Amino acid sequence: MPKGQVPEQYRDILDSTALGHLATIGADGRPQVNPVWFLSDGRLVYLSITPETAKYRNLRANPVVAMSVGDLARPDRYVEVRGEVVGFELFETLVWVNQLARKYTGADFTGGTDGEQRYKVTIRIDAWTAQG
Repeated sequence: MPKGQVPEQYRDILDSTALGHLATIGADGRPQVNPVWFLSDGRLVYLSITPETAKYRNLRANPVVAMSVGDLARPDRYVEVRGEVVGFELFETLVWVNQLARKYTGADFTGGTDGEQRYKVTIRIDAWTAQG
């Protein structure tokens, strides 16, 4: 598995509106996978997570992750990243989640209100693999 950032030839997958499938490790030691909205520069992945979710608890207890993203135009093409959470930044406004919503819907987030706690989670990509 290559180390470091995702090469330019696969960045279109990360920039697309394809959902990431984030794998975390639960308290019972078993994997949990959730579809997530994300942004990435090929070196880091950024998510928005609320503190009442299992994935938040999982990441706080064990910060290692894997995430796969498929190419929407070519089902035989994908990129997978593996890494570690390096930051939790608290937002009590929709500023951060709106950035994600604009990528995926073209509009601001309508599923929440200011005052709710949301964390911008930063994941450092340590290794990647891809096909296609």
